[in-house]
Amino acid sequence: MVSFKLIIGVLFGLLVAGIVSLGILSYQKNQASNESSYWVRHTHQVMDQIEEVSALYKDIQLESNAFFISGDSTIISPYTDAKKMISEELNYTRILTKDNSIQQERIDDLESILKDLITFSDSVLLIHRQGSYSEKSLLSRVNANRTFRANIRKIINDLKDEEKRLLVIREKAHEDSMASFNRTFFLMLMAISILLTATFFSIRYNFNKRIRAERQLKKANELFSKLFHESPIGLVISQLDDDVITDCNEAYSELINYPHAEIVGKTAISLKLLNNVNEWNEIVKAALENGIVRDVEVALRPKGKEPLWVSISTQVIQIQNKRCLLSAVLDMSVHKQAEEDIKKALAAEVELNKMKSNFVALASHEFRTPLTAILSSTFLLEKYSSGEGQKKAAKHVARIKTSVHNLTSILDEFLSLSKIEEGKIESKFDRLNLKEHLDKVCLSLRNSAKPGQNIVYNHSGDLHVYTDPVLVRNIVNNLVSNAIKYSDDSSNIYVSSTANSRIHIAVSDSGIGIPKEDQKYLFNRFYRASNAGTVQGTGLGLHITKHYVDMLHGSIHVNSEEGKGTEVEVIFEAPSGVQG
Repeated sequence: MVSFKLIIGVLFGLLVAGIVSLGILSYQKNQASNESSYWVRHTHQVMDQIEEVSALYKDIQLESNAFFISGDSTIISPYTDAKKMISEELNYTRILTKDNSIQQERIDDLESILKDLITFSDSVLLIHRQGSYSEKSLLSRVNANRTFRANIRKIINDLKDEEKRLLVIREKAHEDSMASFNRTFFLMLMAISILLTATFFSIRYNFNKRIRAERQLKKANELFSKLFHESPIGLVISQLDDDVITDCNEAYSELINYPHAEIVGKTAISLKLLNNVNEWNEIVKAALENGIVRDVEVALRPKGKEPLWVSISTQVIQIQNKRCLLSAVLDMSVHKQAEEDIKKALAAEVELNKMKSNFVALASHEFRTPLTAILSSTFLLEKYSSGEGQKKAAKHVARIKTSVHNLTSILDEFLSLSKIEEGKIESKFDRLNLKEHLDKVCLSLRNSAKPGQNIVYNHSGDLHVYTDPVLVRNIVNNLVSNAIKYSDDSSNIYVSSTANSRIHIAVSDSGIGIPKEDQKYLFNRFYRASNAGTVQGTGLGLHITKHYVDMLHGSIHVNSEEGKGTEVEVIFEAPSGVQG
């Protein structure tokens, strides 16, 4: 018996596959028939269009000849109309025959001859109006018209002959397509008859299959019921139209501190579980729109307990042809407490950062005052020192000055970093003469250069750009200061700028260079290359410079080889409308 069902099932599947295949084939044949029919109609349309062009051409010749002979000015209007229409009709004919390159060439030739004919007719009519024609010119016109007529007639006949040839081919193709379609349709009818017969034998098989499906559904329902009632997550089913709870599991009952019997038949509102009724209405609305809502946090008030936070996920389901809501309720009290702890820790971190920023600002201010006093006293000491110890005093004075400048630079870097992290530095774009601006920056930096060091600056491209003058000055100042520190005495430091659609600034030196393994960390805060040695620095210069470049929406690249020097390139866009 089982073997028989299997055979029937296989046969039924094969027949269905055959019917589908025949249906597809029939559809394809029908499409082919429609296409061949279309091309037959299209060919007739082209032939009619050629006749229309031929008629218009004859109108042009006849009307122009009539005016030439009679001088009747009322004939000019039909002649003019024919001239306008023949160009449109030729274009339409060209569109209809766009798939046939030979016909397109003939139409192009016809259009050229017709243009010559119209030019000739217009010139002859002008001569007629002026009254300057003779018998000889009349004969010349007749001969010219005869030549035009012969050439045009030949092309039109060629166009017609080609379409007639295509018509014969396409009519034959259409007849073949129709015959093939009829054969396919007959086969499809036979297959349908066989399918109906096979369907009768498959009824019992399908009936048994349905019985098995019902048993599987029952088993699935039992499994769902077991999972529902024994789930550790609170689950509740309510009717969509009135929010009445039809069932819930033990976890939900324990969560809201109500026995199962007191929950079923009630609503969450009547049980006073929700602090805000509108929240539940919004959840139901979202579930209706999207089918499911996930992880919505709401406050829940269990019976006789403190309110707690829960996460609700709700889905629209169908139970006995009635729409319901299946809601999963998860206690979030522990998570909420952890969230509050994190918020407190974050607030403490923010306060700590604020204190650090205040300290940096205060330290910068407080250090600056005694440093200024030390520097002023040093200048006075240098001025008043004399005698044999003058050279030694000058050496120590220079050392004091250098130390003060270094300490001031460190304070400036820490203060700049603090302002960047607090977001207190903002870009302020303005129109700027880039060459003049960087000339001044380089000039001021020459005062801090080592003995014999020379800063060479070159500019190319536009003079005026639209950018932030302060950020550009800080970028160049940091890069050149680094080049001065890490280059030998009596060496050249090259600064170049180019301004076109983009601004390109480069600073290069022949100093100690940067080891390859250090280059990927250059823009990290407080990072210094392994070969920096005793050269003073904080490792903040390039880090701060990178922030400045980012504020100008640019990029910075370092090309360096240890022992051979370093080149730093900065590129950023120049906003539109800056040429000057």
